[in-house]
This record gives sequence, C-alpha cells and structure tokens, in this order.
Amino acid sequence: MAGAPDEESTIAAQADLDSRFFPQIVAIVLLLSATSGIVDAVAYQRFGVFVANQTGNLVIVAIDVMEQQATASTGLSLAALVTFIIGVYAAMWLRVVLLRHGSPTRTRVLLLSLESALIALVAISVFIAGETATAYVAVTLLSLSQAVQAVVIMRIVGIAIQTVVINTALVQSATWWFDGRRRASLVAFSTPVGYFLGAAIGAYLTRLPPPTALGTALVTTVASMLVARQIRSRGAKID
Repeated sequence: MAGAPDEESTIAAQADLDSRFFPQIVAIVLLLSATSGIVDAVAYQRFGVFVANQTGNLVIVAIDVMEQQATASTGLSLAALVTFIIGVYAAMWLRVVLLRHGSPTRTRVLLLSLESALIALVAISVFIAGETATAYVAVTLLSLSQAVQAVVIMRIVGIAIQTVVINTALVQSATWWFDGRRRASLVAFSTPVGYFLGAAIGAYLTRLPPPTALGTALVTTVASMLVARQIRSRGAKID
C-alpha cells in the first residue's frame, strides 16, 4: 500500500493530454515559439545576430576568434550571448521571488508581460532613433526578452514545454511519441513549427518599417496569454 501513491503518480505522468484542451495548448506553444522566430529573424536580418538561438551566436563568436577577425557581428553576437546568460539567471531569480509572493499563474503573466515590454521598448527605440544607432540596445533587450521567455517553461496539464529551444522540444516530441503520448508529442513538435512560421513571418515583415515585425511579436505573446487564460478558466492546469 505504501507504494500506491507513487504508482498512481507515475501513471498520471505518463497519461496523454486531455483532448479537450489540445487545440488551445498547441496554439499557446505555436504563438510563443513564433515570437522567438520573429525576433530572431528580425535580429538576424537587421543586425546579423540571433537573440533566441544562442547556439548561432556562440558559433559566430568562435569562428571570428579563431580567424582573428572582429566584425560588427562579433560584438553584437557576444552582447546577445552574454545578455541572454545573465538574463536567464536574473529571470529565474525573479521567478523564484514572484512565486514566493504569488501564484504560478500570476508569475507567468508578469514574466510574459516583461517580455512584451522589452520587445515594445525595442520597437519604439528603433522607430525613434533608427537601427544603426540602437543596434546594441535592440540586440541586448531582445536577447533579454528571450531569456525571460526561456524561463517561462509552460507546464500545461502535466507536460513541460520549452518554447525557445527547438532541440529540447524535438527530443521531447520523439520521446513522448514512442511512449504512446501522441497528443503531447504533437504539442512539443509545435515548438519548431511555430519557430519556423515566426521566422518566415519575421523575414517577410522586415521589408516593412522596423516596428512592424516587432509589433507582430508583441501580438503573438499577448495572444498566447489570452489563450492560456481562456483554457485555464475551463479547468486546465497551467503553471
């Protein structure tokens, strides 16, 4: 009898997603991943660096160091990488503090609101001062926004989804698929799909005035919060 609770917990953990919330959960993951894709596409096309995909920045910096050449992209890539690292620790500290004084829902909303505010600040700065003058400000603030999103590991009805790193999501998707958790697998696979769609949208919108693409990233972030609120009101557990 002593082992019964553990056995029940294991069974619950291995259960697939509730089909009632499946479309909305996919939508949340797609929207947040699209946000990362949009800002990465904008940062890459405008400044030659990444703000969500830090692996790319690490490669750029390593190549430039080995070839003993310093370019504008080297400094910006290094700034993005360092900001993201510091931002993850800072955002995690903030998350811990917020959880001590409030609910997981309130913490998630505040963190995603902070991400939205950082993206909005970049859009306003670029619109007022131009891309060249605000390059370092834009890259560091966008990297910080993605560090904040990376800390918001959405635990939705029993599964934890990372919406910034697609490698982790792909491993999750494969693992859950072969465990028979097909809906959970498809949710995880929504991360690379959303990232790709966001990057494509961001690349297209860079043809328009600078704030347009970043404004779209704001919309996707806010929309994800609204969808999360809607299914939570129907009984879905989102931490």
